[in-house]
Amino acid sequence: MQVSKEGIERIKATNELSAVVAERGIELKKKGRVLVARCPFHQPDKTPSFTVTPSKELYHCFGCGVSGDVIGFVTRHDKVSFGRALETLANRAGLDLKVLMEDRPRTLRPVPAQALAPSAPKPATNTGGNSHGVMPTGALLPRVVEHYHRTFCEREDAQAYLKKRGLVDADLLRALKVGYADGSLLKVVAKDGEIREQLVSLGVITAEGRELLGGCVVVPIPDPVSGRWANLYGRGMKTDRHCYLPGPLRGVLNFQAARLSQEVILAESVIDALSFHQAGIATAIPIFGTNGFTPDIFDTLKREGVRRVTLALDNDEPGKKAAASLKEKLSAAGLLVRVAAFPEGIKDANDLLVSRNGDAGAVFRQILDAALPRPSSPFPAPVPSPLSDSGVSREGEQLVLVREGLSYHARPYPASLGRLRATVRTERSSLFHVDTIDLYSSRSRAEYARRAAKALTADATAVEADLLTLLVAAEKGEAEKKAEGETSPAPVMTDQDRAEAMGFLLRADMLDQVVRDAFALGVVGEAINIKILFLIAISRLQDDPLSAIVLSQSGSGKSGLAELLEWLCPPEGVVLFTRLTAQSLYYVAPGYLDHKLVLVEERYGSQDADYPIRVLQSRKKLSVLVPIKDPTTGNMRTRTFEVKARAAFIEATTAASVNHENATRCFELSMDESVEQTARIHERQRLLRTEAGLKLRQEAEAITRRHWNAQRLLETLPVVIPYADKLTFPTAWLRTRRDHARFLNLIEASAFFHQYQRERRGGAIVASLADYAVAYELAGAVLAETLSDLKKPLREAYTRIRELSLKSEGPLTRSEIREALAVPDSTVRRWLAELVDLEYLEADVSKGGQGKSARYRLSERAPRGDLVLGLLTPAELKARLNA
Repeated sequence: MQVSKEGIERIKATNELSAVVAERGIELKKKGRVLVARCPFHQPDKTPSFTVTPSKELYHCFGCGVSGDVIGFVTRHDKVSFGRALETLANRAGLDLKVLMEDRPRTLRPVPAQALAPSAPKPATNTGGNSHGVMPTGALLPRVVEHYHRTFCEREDAQAYLKKRGLVDADLLRALKVGYADGSLLKVVAKDGEIREQLVSLGVITAEGRELLGGCVVVPIPDPVSGRWANLYGRGMKTDRHCYLPGPLRGVLNFQAARLSQEVILAESVIDALSFHQAGIATAIPIFGTNGFTPDIFDTLKREGVRRVTLALDNDEPGKKAAASLKEKLSAAGLLVRVAAFPEGIKDANDLLVSRNGDAGAVFRQILDAALPRPSSPFPAPVPSPLSDSGVSREGEQLVLVREGLSYHARPYPASLGRLRATVRTERSSLFHVDTIDLYSSRSRAEYARRAAKALTADATAVEADLLTLLVAAEKGEAEKKAEGETSPAPVMTDQDRAEAMGFLLRADMLDQVVRDAFALGVVGEAINIKILFLIAISRLQDDPLSAIVLSQSGSGKSGLAELLEWLCPPEGVVLFTRLTAQSLYYVAPGYLDHKLVLVEERYGSQDADYPIRVLQSRKKLSVLVPIKDPTTGNMRTRTFEVKARAAFIEATTAASVNHENATRCFELSMDESVEQTARIHERQRLLRTEAGLKLRQEAEAITRRHWNAQRLLETLPVVIPYADKLTFPTAWLRTRRDHARFLNLIEASAFFHQYQRERRGGAIVASLADYAVAYELAGAVLAETLSDLKKPLREAYTRIRELSLKSEGPLTRSEIREALAVPDSTVRRWLAELVDLEYLEADVSKGGQGKSARYRLSERAPRGDLVLGLLTPAELKARLNA
């Protein structure tokens, strides 16, 4: 018996030549419309002379002259007979060779299409769309899916099986069209005829006449481009077998996750991916086992702009090896990869789901958060390969490619919202075509290629292939810029620098030295503010950073404090903004704000961003869902952008108070606006113009270098407060629930800064009584200020107005108050309005010749006196610990 001619053609159609060649370790590279490699049939082949023409599925070597199709290649390369080559390729494609024999009886009898799932609407025919050389699935597979899904909905034993596996979300199973193959398909299909033949061709029914997936729960897998069904996965309920339709593994389950999120999870199997979904994590995509990371999956990740991947493969030796191999492959492609590990004794995601009796959401997230490398430090940017590897060179901002008589000059723009726009000029002799296109859009590339080919008498397919080459080069160029601009390494520290920095970190009076350094850098007074703001800046390196708002009049020195912190923090640790728009923080690059000190010079420029700043201070991450145009289809879709950032925020404002929601997340600080402080500032300004001042300015570089290096030596370690249960804190105000946490954070920040002088226990820094003393000194007055209904500038203004009113025989005019306070009229108006609102002043408004005027007098209500916070003094805490 011999294989029929039709059988041979089917074997050739289901085995893509380039894939068969690549599987034998021969590296193919695209060159125009063909693929080239070093010939495996003659040695040495110094220049690639072996070519594969995908459009014809033929190979040819210009060196030794061999040529042929996929069967001839296997015959020659594997050194086997023609029949053995057919058997090898049939097995590879999942075909039954007996079905392809010439003497196989063929009785074809047409059967109406309605014989299978008659109630299902007829979907559009899928005419292919894949690049694997497989036969089209046609309109029949969707009807098989509907039949299996109806069966699953009717069979309690199938539903009970998934319930035993922890998969009980009916909406999820319904959305995925989960089915069950119970053998009933064979009863609704004629024993012979066209439909039976098609089902055999698809592999749904075997040549022996049984259902391939019989006894299996079935999960259909869609094509990620067209969305039509491309494959079926079966999981045996009794045998626990895994089974797919014959042929190359194709399709991507939950490909939508890659469209909606920049970060996805790759699980080892379909059941594992569904387990993540059951746990409330909807970004899991399954691969086809440890060796089943297919081109469809890889293309989906790249096409949809996925930037981060977490590998959650099985907790066994094959799973660990596969994760290591896959991490290397994905990293080389420019993706940021983390590897999650399941707890000891837990094999995979489904095992974890079952062990937690379905309530596993928190545990799943803990495992993802602990994936390595840990997200506490930004991912290192992948090192891009040279552009010359693809034949593309760079001339300034332009990419240049010369190929087959055509020259391309492309100027790419930064990628944004799923688009990579570029102005491309293609030339041949004196002819040219130029246009701005989206390189990520196949439609845009195809249209450009069509027009350029017509204008330049070129091949449109070749032009489109060249545009893909430019796309890859543009992505690499953008990665290079990010690597240089965002993740540049800190300067190398010399032994002398290290010794000097370590000497500073071992000083018993470190915080006092910070104040002295601030004086040398030009800041006068404000010792408490300098210390607390410096510790806030240091807290950026911890998991729960602190924040502050400085409230004071214009010209009081707020900008000077911000500039001081910018000097004292290393460049890689601080970001200065003059304005933040409402949406700006949602679209910053991953890691850009993490563990950074964010300085906002004037809060007026950040008011639009109040809400995202509050969310970052509380939750350490932002998430926004925005509509964008799909670069592949042109349709609108939604996409999630997420920013994770543990950042310390310091803002300054001239307002007397700020939004309550923002205030409860920050320390509220006030500047010294006294006459004595003004005299000190004047004295300092004069000093800086003298020879002594010149010497101080010359010392500034050494001071900043010492602080930068000292902060680079701090290790990111947790802090424990062993006496936390002994502390007291006021409870009369609801907002103290947050103030109390900030007070504890301040103790932790002091211990973190003094880590080289503190005990370490179990990998954590142990806070000492000295750290409590620091927090007590700094926070005591600040918290009293925070809890007061009159902030310092307004309270001082009220005190002066009160003194003036007690000396006056009647109500005061605004001009009298302005002269006494010596501040601008706009400030006086604002203060008076607030004091009236708080009922500390009463206003008598009368009409005069020049309009309305007001006179102010004291009300019966007076501000509260000094608040008693109820904090233990350091001595009292020590006595408690010794008791």
